[in-house]
Amino acid sequence: MAIGSKPEATMWVAMATLVFVEAKRVADFIASHLCQAGFLTTSIHGDRLRPEREEALADFKYGKTPTLIATSVASRGHEIKGVASVVNYDLPRAIDDYVHRIGRTGRAGNTGSAIGFYDSALAADLVKILAGAEQEVPDVLQRDRRQA
Repeated sequence: MAIGSKPEATMWVAMATLVFVEAKRVADFIASHLCQAGFLTTSIHGDRLRPEREEALADFKYGKTPTLIATSVASRGHEIKGVASVVNYDLPRAIDDYVHRIGRTGRAGNTGSAIGFYDSALAADLVKILAGAEQEVPDVLQRDRRQA
């Protein structure tokens, strides 16, 4: 069975991890570092030419590269099914962008995990969003919210 055929692509996409960063250079650095460590990874950001962005997205969607490092260019407007994990390496400045990023794991009734490294200035907004979505609010986040 060739790579990209439906059964194999579905298997790969089920393991898909999308990592968000703020800076284009950080996206390329992390993607390069992960590739050197043996992880199939690509990146997408605004400095890449349109054909390069489309190829990176296709490689991610069909499992050729199950890890995509992206700036906010990939947080909206792209239909990417089967994302198992979203990592916010850099949490966005606007809380709405956070919601769009983590929403990548909840498409069409699917569930997944979202991990975020955050600035305590966003703690109150994060608590509000998690509580509103009936998600568990980590104790450390509650503590940071009170201290901010």
